[in-house]
Amino acid sequence: MDHSTKPRILVVDDNPFNRDLLKEFLKPEGFFVEEGRNGREALERLQESEFHLIFMDLLMPGMDGFETIQRIRRMGVTTPIIIVSSMSAREDRQRCLEAGGDDFLPKPINVERVRELLDQYKADPSASFPKVRGPDTSPDMMPSHHHILLIEEDDTLADRYERFLRQTGFNVTRVFNGDEAYERFLKHPNRFHIIISNVFTSGMDGFGILAKIKRDHLRVLVFLYAEAHDPDTFQLAIELGADGVLTQGEFEASVPEMIESAAYRTRGKEIRTQSALTASQVREAQEQLIRYGCPEPCDTIDIAYSPLTDAGGDLACCRRFNLAGRCGIILGDVSGHNVVSSYISAIFLGMLTSNWARNQKPLNLLRLINGELDKSNYGKYHLCATALLWDRCRQRLDIATAGNPGALLVTRHPDGSLNFHELAGGGMCLGLLKEDHLFLSEEIDFPGSLPPGTETHLFFFSDGIDKEEIIRTLSSGSVRLDREHIRGLSQEILEDILEKRGQDDDMVIIALGRMKDEGGRMKSSFTPHPDKRRRGQAPDKRCRGQASSFIGECLHHPFPSTYKAADQACRWAMHQCVPDWIPRGMDPCLIFLAVREALINAVSHGNQFDPDAFVDLSLFFRPKELRMDISDEGPGFDLPDDIRKIEDVNVLQAGGRGLSAMYSVADSIEVNGGTISLIFREVKREA
Repeated sequence: MDHSTKPRILVVDDNPFNRDLLKEFLKPEGFFVEEGRNGREALERLQESEFHLIFMDLLMPGMDGFETIQRIRRMGVTTPIIIVSSMSAREDRQRCLEAGGDDFLPKPINVERVRELLDQYKADPSASFPKVRGPDTSPDMMPSHHHILLIEEDDTLADRYERFLRQTGFNVTRVFNGDEAYERFLKHPNRFHIIISNVFTSGMDGFGILAKIKRDHLRVLVFLYAEAHDPDTFQLAIELGADGVLTQGEFEASVPEMIESAAYRTRGKEIRTQSALTASQVREAQEQLIRYGCPEPCDTIDIAYSPLTDAGGDLACCRRFNLAGRCGIILGDVSGHNVVSSYISAIFLGMLTSNWARNQKPLNLLRLINGELDKSNYGKYHLCATALLWDRCRQRLDIATAGNPGALLVTRHPDGSLNFHELAGGGMCLGLLKEDHLFLSEEIDFPGSLPPGTETHLFFFSDGIDKEEIIRTLSSGSVRLDREHIRGLSQEILEDILEKRGQDDDMVIIALGRMKDEGGRMKSSFTPHPDKRRRGQAPDKRCRGQASSFIGECLHHPFPSTYKAADQACRWAMHQCVPDWIPRGMDPCLIFLAVREALINAVSHGNQFDPDAFVDLSLFFRPKELRMDISDEGPGFDLPDDIRKIEDVNVLQAGGRGLSAMYSVADSIEVNGGTISLIFREVKREA
């Protein structure tokens, strides 16, 4: 049989070994094999000949397999295409089929699988083929329409590349480094359509110019080259958004094709403008994923974030559940660095926002979100998370992890020495499996009394940061823990790590601080009420077994969620409120009627009678004003617009008077999360 009667197969792969492997197997099977080293040659072969089957590699320089397949289909070619690739994940296979492929052959190549595919797509020499249209052309592919900004320090190399690009038809401006290039570009942002830079230049390097240009000018094509092939360098360039990356040896052979391919992908001014707008919106959305839950500065929680790309997808936020110091903190890390990653983070944040207040326990929270993600089939994005619940009043921390690294507990002693203790991390990523028992959790009770001058900090972070880097930074003394407040601590550590080793992933670090004063008590910006000290009443006065202590400018009393404990707390408050602390003109009996109703509501509605949950009663004494905060562990509520007056209810009934009693007695009521505040003020005497 001569070549004209043999079924023809086209093998497209930039690796000659892979082409030879398939050719040596296919020839004895009775096929005539033609080869293509890249996408351009594949299109040329299809213009010249008709084929019964095509084997197509995906990862090729210039025009990759995905784009080649799409162009082949636009040419009207219906020949079955078998994708040959080591990218065998389910989403990669799906992308191949969506591009126009018919089947998948994973690498390393298995000859039995090849034989199965040949049987499945039997070649018929008499089959007719539709007329092949030529490849699409566009003015964007015309070299004379492009102005290139070439960044190269070496004069010999720069002269060689500039001469080659001009001979190809491009307009070229050469500069020496990234700083000069960026300055030139800002002066004439519409003049340059393409930037080609050596990865390593003085001043701003190729990665720097790539990141800056792609952040705000996505219409500009950016290509990087290096002296030799380095997988890590090339991968980072692609993740940062490079339109192409190659070695110096490939420059003349590959640059024109890479430019043509990139221009083809992004042709059309409207498409590029929309892409830039989308990227800008993604950046704005990403900034919303890193946020504090309180409007005022926080001396307990500090967050720092450094994205690798414009669309990293990582998130970090905190939330205050009540005014008694109960806070939640979440760190989410989504695999990938693209728009979809940020979208999945937004989905996660939406679930968190709607469920967090009602499910404050970290392990329960992760289980709930895992179930929702599993229903929506988002698990393929490998969403890792760390959730914390920090109860400052009881010095207790609950932490749960799903795929994230563990936390690092750091204790600084009065002599300046540091102790490091690693908390377990790991567990299964959210949405990946239905088995939510694979998450890890831990509870930490801080000692009630530490040696004077001792400070403790907790650090947790995304997998772009290694705990050893934090240990080295703190141990070296370049970032100190003996500071007035925690704000800025995370950023200083992050900047130190970036300076020493750079960045290869999104980086999020969160610091949680518990600072102690010289007496071993929690630091505060307030002092005990002077009248209290004058009367000689100790800050640690006890009431029926429940300890109370000063926290700021207030007296504080925690109690478990029972009616009996609520009655005891009410009597404790009555005992603390000596007559000259009751605002003039207010009836003490009515005040404590309102307080008791608030305490009962906290036990029954806020904590749902949970025996492990606490209610915190705080008394604030200010001139002419008494404020009482009742904080529970529930989600809080919204005050109704219309609250019945106390005269409209039966005052003698045992319960159910709730808001009516509070509203009728207190001068004002405020609700902040799980805290309801009753404020009583001095009644002004009539003249």
